[in-house]
Amino acid sequence: MSYDELQNLWKSPGNRPTAADLERQRQALVATLRRQHRVFYCWMALAMTLLALPVVGLADHTLRGGQFALGREWGVLLLLALPWIAAVVFIRRQLRHRRAHSGYEQSVSQSVRAMLDANQAAQQRARIMQVLLALSAPVMALCIWQLQAVDKTRPHEAASLATVMTMLIATSWGGIWWKRRRLIPEEKRLASLLTDLA
Repeated sequence: MSYDELQNLWKSPGNRPTAADLERQRQALVATLRRQHRVFYCWMALAMTLLALPVVGLADHTLRGGQFALGREWGVLLLLALPWIAAVVFIRRQLRHRRAHSGYEQSVSQSVRAMLDANQAAQQRARIMQVLLALSAPVMALCIWQLQAVDKTRPHEAASLATVMTMLIATSWGGIWWKRRRLIPEEKRLASLLTDLA
């Protein structure tokens, strides 16, 4: 459901859309919100599965007698904890959104209000991800330094790893910044539409 379609409906002759038009619009908005909710939970399930893999791998390595000196390699635990903290924050925010807009199916204005809140939640997630990526850079540097300190990597390997991780973090940060920028005009359009509906 595009903003232009919504605007065309509200700028229809006499600014009085028929009951059938309103119902079609409401159904389209509800379908869009339901799809957004499904996509969020699918992405979170995938992300949490991927986040679990290194945790399980580290636990398995340690339980099998692999070398892991907690006092000298604790940086990796911090690195693993950062995305889990973000995941918990994202899920709590999504549940709060669902509770606040439990009646989003009842009217066009409630659906638009729910879409506006979902947009703002997506922007908040993007900002949190950018902060976490910025924090992960020094934590990653710490991890690489600790790997060298316990003789698990050589200097040239550490340099290569640092280069790759810096590029990955910078690329991810830029991609999130670009996505967040695209959400801002949509937020303004939804806010304007909600004002028109009031």
